[in-house]
Amino acid sequence: MSTQPSQRARVGLAAGAVAMMAALALALAPLPAIADDAVPDPPASSEESAASAEPVPAVEPAAVAEAPDAAAAVVSGEPAADESTTEEPAADEPATDESATGEPAVEPEPSVPAAPVVDDGEPAAEPAPEPAAEPAAEPAPSGGEPAEPSEGGSEAPGRGDAPAAVEPPEVVVAAPEATVEETLAADVDEPTVTLFAAAEAGPVAAALPTPGSPCYPAVCITNGTILLAVNPTGELNTPDATGSVAGPGDAGLEYVPTGNDSTSPGCLCEGWGVADPASGVWGGADLDTEGEGGTNLVVESFEFTGSTATSVVLVNDAASAPVFRVTHQYVPSPATKNLYQVNVTIENVSGAPIATVQYRRLMDWDIEPTAFDEFVTIDGGSASALFYTSDDGFASPNPLSGPSSILFEGNGVDQGPGDIGALFDFRFGGLAPGASLSFVIFYGAAATEAEARAALGAAGAEAYSFGQSSVDPVTGTPNTFIFAFGKVGGTPLFTPAGTPGEPAPVVEPATPAAVPAAVVVADAPADVVAVDDAAPVLAATGTEPVLPGVLALAALVLGAIAVAASALARRRAA
Repeated sequence: MSTQPSQRARVGLAAGAVAMMAALALALAPLPAIADDAVPDPPASSEESAASAEPVPAVEPAAVAEAPDAAAAVVSGEPAADESTTEEPAADEPATDESATGEPAVEPEPSVPAAPVVDDGEPAAEPAPEPAAEPAAEPAPSGGEPAEPSEGGSEAPGRGDAPAAVEPPEVVVAAPEATVEETLAADVDEPTVTLFAAAEAGPVAAALPTPGSPCYPAVCITNGTILLAVNPTGELNTPDATGSVAGPGDAGLEYVPTGNDSTSPGCLCEGWGVADPASGVWGGADLDTEGEGGTNLVVESFEFTGSTATSVVLVNDAASAPVFRVTHQYVPSPATKNLYQVNVTIENVSGAPIATVQYRRLMDWDIEPTAFDEFVTIDGGSASALFYTSDDGFASPNPLSGPSSILFEGNGVDQGPGDIGALFDFRFGGLAPGASLSFVIFYGAAATEAEARAALGAAGAEAYSFGQSSVDPVTGTPNTFIFAFGKVGGTPLFTPAGTPGEPAPVVEPATPAAVPAAVVVADAPADVVAVDDAAPVLAATGTEPVLPGVLALAALVLGAIAVAASALARRRAA
């Protein structure tokens, strides 16, 4: 009996072996291609995204760049110079020298004709036709008649057409006595540029007030809500405000809506002083205690308009050598109509270091309509430069004169009634020769205490005093007067909204983690979100049964059948 398998057995064995190998290959083969097909392509990096998002310089919106002055372009009337680049500015736009800036010229904004594109090798002066995407104003022709505006945008000049020359309009100055309406209503033969005197505050005057001038020896300035009588030496108050909004009689700090004053009735007591404790040199001003011109002061300059005043004085020592230069700049507060802001600067002009600088500011509150019978509030807050406060508005302005009070020292709320005021003493650090320090004072008023707090919150005041009449010291009607300081080493006492009675919160946000999370979600690109959503799809794709698994199982079955058939054939052959 032969031991060699028959031909049919050999075929069965070979088929079984092939089926087994195919089944193993299909079962063990990874499925990266199928998994990759289920996941979108990863997003580009932030640098690539930013690069792809950058607009082409030739079509960058003109709003990104500052718009050129149209009036200046018309007045010049000169065509733009030729550029060596492929872009050329319109005739009424100023040319930009690319070689000087090192950057391509910015395309003009839509209000002027778009810059035409020229072919390489052709003169730069010949513009190529290009349809305008937005309406644009076409310069007036030299004939003097205005051009008709185009509804769909102005056409670029045709190739070979030279741009029309623009005649510069005549520039005239309006007569001082002529109003704007009268000048604009007058007939003209050709376009003109008329210059008017602009300054609602009035011209700046550098001369000192003279007897007979309004508010002498001070000047009265107002923003329409607050009126201040400012002296050339920097303090407030005047015995006569005739010629101003305040009218005849004394004036200092007035609330215009009620016509009530707060610092001048009975006593012109409001002033300031600066000192060097080491040398004992001091200088200051207070009409009541120091008289006109102050003590140890020389007025270096005094400028004022209808709403501003700037006093610059020198503080001299006993030998008339200057030690300090002190500037008080009175301007309407940009934060609220209820305050005037005084920018104070103290400069060391002695030529030697000064170890400590002290500054005092004080006033006697005389709150109308119940002057000499007021209620006073003082709050020094957390101001690190402030070292003493009291209600003595009659004290000397000399910072070295020592503490004094009438009813209370330190902080107090609605103290009174009485003829009392507010005194603030500050101690600042040292000043090298030529160095300076600065801080802010606020003067103002409001109809109620709540409105006064809101004004201080808007300005960021760090220490303050309120002066209120005895009519209603609780709500502060009919007027609450304000005397406050900023940039003196403290934190604002009220919120920007001026919440009545609530100091400004100085705490971290309750949920700091929520802020960055919100920022990340808001700023995340859309494609990043798609990748996060695709992550579970990738895991599911690698574990689900698919067609190759079914094929492998079928191959195993076929292999088993082939092996069994081979064994059966071998047995029969035997």
